[in-house]
Amino acid sequence: MPKPSQIKHVSWRDGRPRFTPGPELRDAGYASTDLRWPDPAPEGWAPVSLLPGTKGSTGRWFSRGEAVDWSDALCRQIEKAAKAVPAATPAAAMAPVRRARHYTVAQLAEDWQKSRKFQLPTDKAELRRQVAEKIVYAPKTVRDYRQKLRVVEDFDPTLWASPVDALSQPVLFGLYEELVAARGISTARGAIATLSIALGWGKRRGKFTFRENLGVNPAQDLQMATPPPRIRFGTRTEIETLIAVADHMGIPESGDMTMLGVWSGQRQGDRLALEDFGLIKGRRHFRQAKTGAIVAVLEAPELERRLAASAERRRAAKAEALLGAEAEERPAIERRFKRVILNEHFDKRFEKCFWRPFEGQNYSHVFARVKAVAVAGVRAENGIDWLIKPCKTLADFQEPDLRDTAVTWLALAGCTIPEICAITGHSLTSATRVLKHYLAVHPEMADSAIRKMAAWYDAGGETEFGL
Repeated sequence: MPKPSQIKHVSWRDGRPRFTPGPELRDAGYASTDLRWPDPAPEGWAPVSLLPGTKGSTGRWFSRGEAVDWSDALCRQIEKAAKAVPAATPAAAMAPVRRARHYTVAQLAEDWQKSRKFQLPTDKAELRRQVAEKIVYAPKTVRDYRQKLRVVEDFDPTLWASPVDALSQPVLFGLYEELVAARGISTARGAIATLSIALGWGKRRGKFTFRENLGVNPAQDLQMATPPPRIRFGTRTEIETLIAVADHMGIPESGDMTMLGVWSGQRQGDRLALEDFGLIKGRRHFRQAKTGAIVAVLEAPELERRLAASAERRRAAKAEALLGAEAEERPAIERRFKRVILNEHFDKRFEKCFWRPFEGQNYSHVFARVKAVAVAGVRAENGIDWLIKPCKTLADFQEPDLRDTAVTWLALAGCTIPEICAITGHSLTSATRVLKHYLAVHPEMADSAIRKMAAWYDAGGETEFGL
């Protein structure tokens, strides 16, 4: 079977196949397509049934074999279409080839994504070095830029095919307003900001001059609205419900992720990449598998219990994997089982659990399932009593809110902002922004403030200087 990079007309991004037509195929009417199954899939549907240009597929992504089948079918379709076109006359065949008169937004996006900034090295140490030196974009940035470019391409195909020099500030402000109405402020801001970066990259390389906008980047200075900050922390009941539901559903790794979020304050992506290096002087030492950064936190009893149970669950699987492995495979297996969080889904097709790290947005879908059950509650077998009571307030809770929860709970426990930042990795500014929304009106904080002032007053506190 060919390697992913060898499958014709198919590009791979983080293990996800996508059809991205070149200029000739775009001119022939082919459009970009995510190679995914529909959800639900109609009876008899096969990967070759996916038509180029199909939007909105939400099922699983094609496997490598399915992508090969789809690519072969597309090649046959292209070859058949080419044969159906009448042969060119000798005069037409001899006509000189004309270069495109206009450099389009689509061409800019294609050239930018082929540039050095998007070529990420496979070696992790080299990748960290090049990201630090700003030779390449960070992997997350690459994914975000590509996603935002797809937003513009799908939302306004006419602008996508327009010459860059025809863009003006009113045109892009109109795009921004339409995106706000259709997709919201955050998506609109992100799409325009990404387009602005791409335009700046192309201008510096002399690909266009912004002729219609007097030489100025038309995506700048649009005075776009700033969305209100999303700051939401979980209550003790909400967090306990999420963990209980995850364990009830047989997804204990989701409960571990929730507990880890509250007691470490790390971002979702960082938690998924943490490797456990054990206790050192009473602190649990983790290393982020992607960045190599060390996270050391004093281990709370609740977190200690979750990690111990996780280690016990995977003990037999690790032993089995090592037993059947060659000597050169063992270090990779040891490294994999150091991950704090592994996907423990039991695959019925193979009758086993593969104990692999979560990929892409897979964990976000797992959390969404757990949250939906937590909101609805879990009935006992008699159908009347509640095994786990519904927690309706979780309806607007999101997984990243666990990070705000950690900041808020630490503050309620009396931690200073520098102490909080030392645990969660927040900047002083971002931690302060989280706290000012909740703690100023929290009754426990008000009580604590009065107690502190009373103690100061009773101790003879002075209000005059120089006494």
